[in-house]
Formats: sequence, C-alpha cells, structure tokens
Amino acid sequence: MTVDGAETVLVGTWAGLGELFAAERGSLKVLNTPLVHDLFGRALFNLTSDGHAEARRRLRPALSGRALPGYVPSLLEVTGPVAARWAHHGVRDLYIAVRALTGALSARVLLGIVPGETDAAVFAADFERFVLATSAPPGWRRFPTGRYWAGRAARWRLHTLFARRAPISTAGPHPGSALADLVAAFEDAPKAAGRLPDHLLALLIAARETTASLITWGLVELAGNRREHAELAGAEAHAAMAAPELLTRRDALPVLRAVLAETQRLHSPNLLSMREAVCPVELGGFRIPAGTRVAYSPSAGHFDPEVFPQPLAFWPGRFLAEQERGARLRAFGGGAHACLGRPLAELMAIAVMASVLRRGLPRLLGGPPVRIRYRPAKAPLSPVPLVLDRQETAS
Repeated sequence: MTVDGAETVLVGTWAGLGELFAAERGSLKVLNTPLVHDLFGRALFNLTSDGHAEARRRLRPALSGRALPGYVPSLLEVTGPVAARWAHHGVRDLYIAVRALTGALSARVLLGIVPGETDAAVFAADFERFVLATSAPPGWRRFPTGRYWAGRAARWRLHTLFARRAPISTAGPHPGSALADLVAAFEDAPKAAGRLPDHLLALLIAARETTASLITWGLVELAGNRREHAELAGAEAHAAMAAPELLTRRDALPVLRAVLAETQRLHSPNLLSMREAVCPVELGGFRIPAGTRVAYSPSAGHFDPEVFPQPLAFWPGRFLAEQERGARLRAFGGGAHACLGRPLAELMAIAVMASVLRRGLPRLLGGPPVRIRYRPAKAPLSPVPLVLDRQETAS
C-alpha cells in the first residue's frame, strides 16, 4: 500500500506485530524524515545499531523501575491543583487542558521545573515553538516555512535551558526529577549514544503528546460508557490519593490499570509507525527486500477479534482477570525500539486519572467527539467540554 506517497508493506494483525518485533533487531530501523533528524538530532529514535542500544541502556534506569516512586510526589504536586480547578469550573476543551497538564508534568519530572517558576513559562513558550515546527513539511519544503526556523531557534534555546537546569556535581539532584540521574548517565557516554539534550527533547514530546492522548480518551470513555466503570475507578482513586505508593505498585489499583489498558487497546495514540528494512527480512511468509518501507499499526492488532472479542467495545473487564495481558499491548511499540518511556507515561496517566476521579466522575457536556485526527497522535479535532460530577465521598 501507499503511505505518505511511498510504497509500504503494512503489518496489521496481532500475530504479525509479534513477528515483526521478533525480527526487528538488526533487520529494521526506525524511518524518520529529514525534518525529524533536523529537529531532534541524535535522539534515541534517530540512532541505529550499537549507538541506539547504548543510549537505551543509559536512559532506562531513570525512566522505569526503582526510579518511579520518587516521581510520585512531583506528579501529585502538579495534578492536584489542576484537578481541583476542573472540579470547580469544568473544562472547556478536554484535550487542550490535558495537553497543558502533561506538558507541566513532563517538565516537572524530566527537568525539575516547578509550575509557577520563571523557567516554567520560558520552557512552555519555546517548547510550543519547537512542537509547532514538527508539523512543517518533511522534505525540502520545510526550509521556506517560518515555523521550521522558529523551531530550530527554539531548539537551541531549549538546549541552553537544559544545560542551566542540569545539576552540577556538588549541588545534588533536583527532588522528584530524573534530570540528575540522566546527566550522570551521559557524563561519559560515547558519541554514538547521542547527546542528552536531544534525548530530552524526544522524551518531553513523547511524554506530553502520547500521554495526553491516552488520558483524554480514557476520560472520554469513562464519561460515555457504563457509569459503574467510572464509579469503580473512582473508588480506587480515593484509595490511591490516601496511599500514593499504590500508584507504582503493579498489583494495586486493578480497575484503574484495566481502564488504562483498555484505553491503550482502543485508542492507541500512534496510528502508524514506520520502519525500513536494512537487510532482507521475512514477515508473514513474504520476503521483504532491503530498503523496503515497513509500517505497523498497533490498532490493527488491538482490534483483532480472535484476540480481543467485541474489539470495538470499551470493556476494561477484559484486563481485570489478565493484568499481564495489558503489558503486551502494542500502543508503545515493541521489540528493539519499544518506547523506553512507557512506565513513566503509564504512571503519569494513572496519577492524572486518580487525581481527577477523586474529585468527581467525568461527564461530557456535548457527547463524545465526532471529528478525530489520527496523526501525529490520536486526538479530538473539536472542543470536548467536560465536567466532574462530585460524589458524596469525594473531597
């Protein structure tokens, strides 16, 4: 089939996704446009071979595992006041509001920027210019566009801000932030592993956009489906706010985690991910020559009725009995290029949903969104007003 004007092999079944990810290492590389290489430099998804593996090794500890509990106070510090405002005033446009929130969360956890400080406004303005540049034409036509050059200038200023925020060896880490550990991890990194500022830009944009999409659709589904889903999740939200350590325990908050898993399945933020065969590879019994473009769609696998009965229905219960099954979803990719930020993104999403549901149950004022865009991340195209109906037990 044709994708973005180029002939492309599309992998679109659950079994096909597993086969692709199993064959990916050494056979497929991430295919990015010249625009992405310009803006993100030697970020993780632009690296190949040993450089890619080395960068992942250095980034992973700060984004998963034992690092996550240290970020919970920072996340709740940001989400609490926002959820309180939503409870009192409602939300005019859910996606825009969530995107602003995940931007603040990403800045807090990855850079140590506290909402309200001077760097918060500086970062937000330049990061928006940088993000806008990612929508410039991908080929040579990017050069005459003003937003491309504004994004390049913003990139330089963001790199300067990162350097200023980076803790020096005698200052100690920024509380509740990954920055100190990331700086230490890249102090002696080989050139092939890329530069930390480039990796930070990639992490920040992924954390904001992907997580905003998941949270938006999770709240939309809770508001538009059987009330019991929201009520059960709301009960867990109260428990999570009373004992925040539950947010990072994989055996806790099963309903909230099932809601998040079903949202990933039904509303994968990324419609298509692109690869290129670096050598001949066989997929589904077909030999794919080197240089061929290969795309995969997480949603195609997630809607496979042989794996997920009633695939178009929002049914969190399908993951309650098999929590581990949710971990095998492909919204964050898989194989050698699986998203390293998945544990942090899921923690951010759970923290936001718990903070919001503690304040009330979501209700859409105008019904579910009808006009939807699917790239770069799945999002409503029209405003989605939302209010929180306060429950007797909410506080």
